[in-house]
Amino acid sequence: MALSFLAPSLGPFQRPIVDHKDGSWTFFGGDFKTWAVSGDEDHFKSRQIFKANSPHTGAGRGSTATPPYHMHPYQIETFEVLSGTLCYCIDGKLGKLESGKSVVIPKYQPHTFWNDPSTGTDLDVYITVRGGENPGFDETFVHNFYGYLSSVTMAGKKPNPLQMLRFLDHANVILADPPYLVGRMLNLLLGRWLGGYIFGYKTEYGTFEG
Repeated sequence: MALSFLAPSLGPFQRPIVDHKDGSWTFFGGDFKTWAVSGDEDHFKSRQIFKANSPHTGAGRGSTATPPYHMHPYQIETFEVLSGTLCYCIDGKLGKLESGKSVVIPKYQPHTFWNDPSTGTDLDVYITVRGGENPGFDETFVHNFYGYLSSVTMAGKKPNPLQMLRFLDHANVILADPPYLVGRMLNLLLGRWLGGYIFGYKTEYGTFEG
């Protein structure tokens, strides 16, 4: 925190659209919508809708809201498609899930997913993470990770990599493009130490609280 005055400014943040009636949070100008479905100390389940024909959620793997290629060392993750088509890359293998289909991703298995742009339809999916002392992908992580990414994107800016690594480290999410130990070190040295302890970047911001 002593050198936080040297850190690039992250704000101002944009408040997501929150519907207090159905509990949904909307990001990227309405293109990405998410709800917390259930959660306890062992799991977190969310529902997410990715709008078709949007540069943020409907442009294939390069969409803004597509998660980076990553792994969870402590959690098992499940995708359950409610409607639309989910494209995935799991351990380097490409595939698709149609409505009513699901896939379970073990610990340490690299993966990412995105809405299939060829269908022209929205993707509606349940995402569940389970196991580990830190549930990782919880409601606070979703609101802050996507809240920050949406804020900077809609302002025409690029996300700060140290802040993004700070979020990932806190949620025990490891980037999978580099070797595992390198991904771990990126989280620890750049996200936690440089981003968090030195520059003062947070894992939670008031703008993205319920």
